[in-house]
Amino acid sequence: MSGPRDWSPRRPRRPGVLRRTLPVALAFAVVLAGLVHFRDDLRELVGTAPGSGRSAPAVHRLYEMSGPVGGRCADLPGDLDADGEAALRALAGCLDRMWEAALGRAGLDYEPPSEMRLVGTPEEAACGIDDFDWSGIYCSGERVVNVLVERGGEERETFPMMFTLAHEYAHHVQQITGIADQSGPQVFDEAWSRRLELQADCLAAATLRDVHPYLLNDLRRSAAAQSDAVEEQAAAYRDSHGSGASSARWMLRGQKEGTMASCNTWKAPAEEVS
Repeated sequence: MSGPRDWSPRRPRRPGVLRRTLPVALAFAVVLAGLVHFRDDLRELVGTAPGSGRSAPAVHRLYEMSGPVGGRCADLPGDLDADGEAALRALAGCLDRMWEAALGRAGLDYEPPSEMRLVGTPEEAACGIDDFDWSGIYCSGERVVNVLVERGGEERETFPMMFTLAHEYAHHVQQITGIADQSGPQVFDEAWSRRLELQADCLAAATLRDVHPYLLNDLRRSAAAQSDAVEEQAAAYRDSHGSGASSARWMLRGQKEGTMASCNTWKAPAEEVS
């Protein structure tokens, strides 16, 4: 994603205080202070926490109506590493077809990203130039998918780039279907971001599970084995994207079941999206 969105809660107007209404006003102030203090707990109780309510991402019709997401991709070159960029461009076409079919079954129109950029440096991307180190990024305003094809002057391995591309495509689907929308009580914070990112991992695995399942297995095991480094950047990434272990678990769900419903991170308890 291109970064957190601004969200500012509206402050309630201060009521006028007349002598005869002072006791009521004081009682209201006490209740209001309690609501602010226990806001997160109360949001869970009344169904306004992220992932709850009729308009929340947890109940999107894609979960019930889209069916399996993935499919085969006959256009890929036989030797992926011989021409990684050709493999990525071929996969982009396959992802467009996969998502068009999945959204169509739910009665939704699919619109491809406005552009898919294969960039050698972050400065070539449509957004995220000042963000910390990334392998791919989706620019929600421009609807551009960006994949970094080099790191430190060396070409990256092709299948990890393919997974990155599928992950950013998942962000595009979240955007155009409204799953990524922020409205009402929905708050873009780190916990919300983790649900969004882990869902994209799950959906990427769902789209790739019939493309190269053995390579997907290797990538998932690699994610699970990632060390929990304590460097500031690594910690910040875990806070916004989830741990390697959580990513591997959601990848496995997408790989096994291949449906939007299996990737509904918004209904998962907090410990599963950490």
